[in-house]
Formats: sequence, C-alpha cells, structure tokens
Amino acid sequence: MNITLFGYPKTGKTTLFNLVTGAGVEVRAYDDGKREPNVRAVPLPDGRLDRIAAVYPEKKKIAASMDLTDLVGISFGEVKGSLLLGHLRKADGLVHVVRGFENEDVPHPKGRLDPAGDIRVMEEELVLADLLLADGRLERLEKDLKKMKDPEGEKERELLQRLRPGLESGRGLRDLPLAPAEQKLIRSFAFLSLKPLLHVINMDEKDLASLRRPEALFPALGASRRVMAFCGRIENDIAGLEEGEKQAFMAEYGLDDMSASRFTGQAVAFLDRISFFTVGKDEVRAWTVKRGASAAEAAGAIHSDIAKGFIRAEVVAAEELLRLGSLHHAKEAGAIRLEGKDYAVRDGDVIYFRFAP
Repeated sequence: MNITLFGYPKTGKTTLFNLVTGAGVEVRAYDDGKREPNVRAVPLPDGRLDRIAAVYPEKKKIAASMDLTDLVGISFGEVKGSLLLGHLRKADGLVHVVRGFENEDVPHPKGRLDPAGDIRVMEEELVLADLLLADGRLERLEKDLKKMKDPEGEKERELLQRLRPGLESGRGLRDLPLAPAEQKLIRSFAFLSLKPLLHVINMDEKDLASLRRPEALFPALGASRRVMAFCGRIENDIAGLEEGEKQAFMAEYGLDDMSASRFTGQAVAFLDRISFFTVGKDEVRAWTVKRGASAAEAAGAIHSDIAKGFIRAEVVAAEELLRLGSLHHAKEAGAIRLEGKDYAVRDGDVIYFRFAP
C-alpha cells in the first residue's frame, strides 16, 4: 500500500517523512530544484507478529510494510493543474501535512497561520480537481455516445452525472453511498475526494499540550475530519539523540511517544486495513488487506498464482495459536478451520493457503 504526503510549501512534509522512515533526507532538497519524490518502505510494527515469531525462532520475521511518498509542495490554487496529480491519484491514501507553527525565517506563503483554513482550502482544491476530471470525461462520453450506442458508457455517464452535484457543491465523493458495481465503474478515475484522507498538523512548540487533541486548539477543524498532530522541530531534535537522552528530552517536553508510531497506527486505521499472518517454511510474515477482503484476495496479496490456484484456506486466530503453542498443536486440538475463497478474512488470522500450482 502507498501513502503519499502532500501539502502546501514549507509545512514540514519532509520532516515528517524523515521521522517516520528514518531516511535523513535534506529538508531543503526541494528548494534546490529537486522534483522527484522521496520514497521509502516503512515496516508496520505488530506485537502479534513478534509473539508468533517467538514461537518459531528459526524462521525469519517479516513485518507488513507501506510505501511512503513525500512530494514537493504544491502552491495555493494549483492542485488542479499540478504535475503531481498523477502521484496523488496513484496513492492508496493521502496525508495532507499542514502548517501549524510560527517561524519568521520560514514565512507562511499566505502571510498568516490558519491550519483549519488551509485544510478547508486544500479539500476544496482536491474536489475541484475531481470536478474537472469528471467534466472532461462527460464531455468525451457525450461525443462518443452520439456516434455509437454503448451500454457501459451510458451507465458511466449516468453515474458521473449523479456524482457531479456533490463535486460542484464542494462536498466531494467520500461520504456518498456507492454500490460495489458503481465503485468498480469509476475506479480508473482514482478520484481524490474518494481516497482516505488524513490531515497532519505540524504544531508549534508552545502548543505541545494540544498534540493529542489538535481539534481543541483549532475548533474550526470540525468533527468529521481525521486529524493528528506532531511537532516537527522538537521531534527532529530528539531523533538525533542517543536513546537515553531521547527518553529524558521526551519526558521534559511531556511526549509519551514519537509521531512515527502514532503515524503508522493511523495509516492502518484510516486506510481501513487489517493484518493476517502466514507461517512458511523459512519465514513468519504479516500482510495487510482491505477490511472485508476475501480469502482469495488475501491469497492474491501474497502471489497471484496462489489466488489463481486457490483450493482452501486453513485458518486459526493468532491468539488461539499462541494459546495452544504452535500450528502443530492447533491442528491436534482441532482449532484450525477450513475456509473457502469467499471467507472474509479477520484481523489477526493466521492462514495457510492450499493451492494448485
């Protein structure tokens, strides 16, 4: 899965990227004309994987991971025509990094600090980009359908016409009810206002007390948005310290943890992903799939050949495996279930896939 950091210039996107990935990218690299995004794979910690791996110390432990992408800043009002739109549309989830700190050496592009306002404007820009995309497609469909009848094209036109008022009003598509067939019909558009969206505010040092509840500091954010906060300057300073010093400074600033762990937890939650585990010949591994994914889809997350040749899934809950001591003991206790390809995978399942090569 890919999560893309984006936002207006000078918000702290690369600082957050470094804190989450440990990459150490120069935060002013984009100022020097760099345009290619920074990309790193980030492991997703899971205590259940650690405990399962402890049962099989001879096997390699491999965590699930996400690809984190850091984009150059997009100027106010330019999202709809940005060359970065392709990166945004390819992402599974979007993380909007928002300026919430004062710094005279790094002036805000608009000359004022207003995180809630910046969030509102960015959401409007994403919706406008979708509206232009929908209008362009409708225009082409109108021309094509005049030349030749196309039942699928007519369905697409009807759906886009139904979605258009939501885009035109600025609300976007995220909260509109869409049937699975309708989602499939417009999947190729990769509408930005349909993608999971997390706003991350880079807070000022004086506002550390509100780190856990940024909505208390910025009530205009509203209750419907998913928002978290971090203090890039403080965390960047702490990240360079030895472990013992880190703990002392975190205690001094009242920080229970660093943003990296909170971010990875939020990433899994706002993408609505769940984890399942496999115990193979040489490795114990965690995987993530969309909540509600079938056993066949989970098999496909490992390899398309496994999904293609799917026979059955042998399933046991991680907690049950750990209680019984191993997969071998779980089999002896009759705790392993046989499930078909339509089985809805549950968070924490340990699965062995039977398939025909």
